Amino acid sequence: MTQKVHHQTERGARMALAKKQISRESYEAVLAGTLTLGEARELGRDRGSDDTGQAINGPGTATEAPRKGRECLCSCGGETRGGRFLPGHDMRLYGELKRNLERDPLLRNLRFTDEQKAYAKERKLI
Repeated sequence: MTQKVHHQTERGARMALAKKQISRESYEAVLAGTLTLGEARELGRDRGSDDTGQAINGPGTATEAPRKGRECLCSCGGETRGGRFLPGHDMRLYGELKRNLERDPLLRNLRFTDEQKAYAKERKLI
């Protein structure tokens, strides 16, 4: 008969798994009672309860390519993490557009790209 672990230990293991602090194998070992939650956390998320610690593909090999961001729309040269702007740079472009529209209401300035002009239309500046 399998001994049931304490409900708080089960909850802690579930939270550690969700936060990617422990691996799925360690989580199952904690629920089975063969591994304590502290030991599972020491092993980390890349190693299971009976793992040797070696990565599946060997050391230094990546299974996925890093996600490529795109250039920030405000033309600062920064690379976003998936959106159109870096944090706060949407308001930076908004302010620039608003100041420029006082002098040039049709945004004929060559400084702004078509994508930036589309952003101005989206924000109902022009």
